[in-house]
Amino acid sequence: MAKDEEQSNEKPSPLSCFKNISFPFNTTFMIANSIFLVTAAFWFVTVSTLHYKTDECNRFVTTPGIFVSFSLLSMSLAGFYAAYYKSDCLFRIHFFIFFLWMFVVVAKAVFVYRLNKETNPRLYPGTKINEFRLEDYSGWVHRLVIKEDEWYRTRRCLVKDNVCNKLFSNQNMSSSEFHQMNLTPIQSGCCKPPLSCGLTYVKPNIWTMSKYYNNVENDCRTWNNTENTLCFDCDSCKAVVIADLHHTSFSLTFNVLHIVFSLSIGIIGWFAWLRMLRETQN
Repeated sequence: MAKDEEQSNEKPSPLSCFKNISFPFNTTFMIANSIFLVTAAFWFVTVSTLHYKTDECNRFVTTPGIFVSFSLLSMSLAGFYAAYYKSDCLFRIHFFIFFLWMFVVVAKAVFVYRLNKETNPRLYPGTKINEFRLEDYSGWVHRLVIKEDEWYRTRRCLVKDNVCNKLFSNQNMSSSEFHQMNLTPIQSGCCKPPLSCGLTYVKPNIWTMSKYYNNVENDCRTWNNTENTLCFDCDSCKAVVIADLHHTSFSLTFNVLHIVFSLSIGIIGWFAWLRMLRETQN
């Protein structure tokens, strides 16, 4: 009788709530990680090959890709073998990498959200041209994206990639035609002076100022008609590089879906780990 009372007073195990769950979390987790493993391996090999074949101007894309694909490869490999061998140690390794990965994904989503709020192109009156201002972005964006010691490399790559050639292909374009063009952010900020400067249009790559010109904007005096100078040293060029990063960082919706998908896989793995721990306690 005393033994029965003692058993009735025993507190249920924290893992006892999973005893009646019949969903095959471990199998599902193993299949999901096997898919991740193949995808991450293909991504890692592809990005690594591109990294060593491309020039330094494009390595700012492939270098992060190598680290991200290698992290996913390690995470999915640990998750697959953790589910296959039901190893507590491998589950711990998998979730350690998973939490680091989630931190990066959430941080990227926050960055895209903040950048989306701060990217505010200004349509110049009477034209179809959007202009960007570096002062529209907060200081943390400047420090994170446009570092002074790295701008020289970015500038050199813009010149090397001939980002203005398409705009300058029609040298007979009139001023009215030019001002009604739909310029890309790079063309608007780096290939012409800010329209607020009031410089006189001659050709797409040639703008002149009067002898008594007294505009105090720094970008207005930074502009140069030389092909390798133009407005590549302007703050407007730095601003459009940030804006272009906003366009290439995928949408906020994509980042949110990425978080939801990653969390779904993580939750399945979490249940698989808890079930494995329950089975080892029996």
